[in-house]
Amino acid sequence: MNIRRVEPISFDMIYNVMNNVHISASEKERFIKNNSIEIRRIMESKLSSEEFRGIMSERPLIKFKPLKNSYTKWGDKIILAKALGVKPSEISDLIKNVSEAIKNGDISNQPKEKLETLKTYVYRHGKKEELINFLDYELATAQDILGILYRTLSYNTGGAADYFVRPIHRMDNKTLVSLYRIVDKNLTNAQRTGNISEKDHEETAQWALVQILKIQNNSKLKNAIKIRNKLS
Repeated sequence: MNIRRVEPISFDMIYNVMNNVHISASEKERFIKNNSIEIRRIMESKLSSEEFRGIMSERPLIKFKPLKNSYTKWGDKIILAKALGVKPSEISDLIKNVSEAIKNGDISNQPKEKLETLKTYVYRHGKKEELINFLDYELATAQDILGILYRTLSYNTGGAADYFVRPIHRMDNKTLVSLYRIVDKNLTNAQRTGNISEKDHEETAQWALVQILKIQNNSKLKNAIKIRNKLS
């Protein structure tokens, strides 16, 4: 179906489009692209971090300092290989296979310690599809999904937001749609199992959409600065 604009764009319109199961992912991507300027303007005036802390109803927020690591990606791969007892040359295939297993819902035979170790590496150096799959795993197994979402979508926590700071990980519209779909899916599941309320679900889904759109905008800005520095 086509997304037709019959009224000025608003956050409610953006939210409704992103949550409409009858609108395809490609149409959502096109909607974001065609309305990028207005969406950016709306994001600047939407929920603040302070307002979100109110939504959390004083739930404790877990925030980590960024890991200051001077190793290159290859160095990280060597460390990861030693931690898992495999060869560095096996890491890429291992991550790919586990990522696909998560996507297919088949991780019952995967040790939690192994998944957590791989997740740390993927959040630093993985492909976008792998990051989304591991985020799905993290949210699906979270004891406190609201706290995890706040952490991973905030900067300087080693989460998804920090991943997209790097220009090589620029967030395109396809990634944005996929990322939000995973977030809302897990919030829906958390509500169904009684771990969060309907109010928490709706308010957190809206906050997450705002954060993801802001992260995408910051990602584009970082990429523009990188290009400008190359040309200067």
